Amino acid sequence: MSKITDGLNDRPKDATIAQSGAGLPDDSSQPIEATDEEVERVRAKFEDDARAKVKKEIDEQVEKPQRGSA
Repeated sequence: MSKITDGLNDRPKDATIAQSGAGLPDDSSQPIEATDEEVERVRAKFEDDARAKVKKEIDEQVEKPQRGSA
C-alpha cells in the first residue's frame, strides 16, 4: 500500500475513514447523548412528515378522476 503523506494524516491510500469501512466499527467515537424529550420530538417530526406526505398523495389520487385525468 502506498502512502498519501508522511505528515499527521499518514495512512494507506485505500484505508477507510470515520468507521465507513466493512466489518465491526472500532467504537472509538463518543456515544450519542439524547434526552427523552429530544427523542420524542424527532420521532414526532418524522411521523408527522410521513403522515402529511401520504395524505397529500391520497388527496392527489382522489382528485385525478374528478378532473378527467387518470
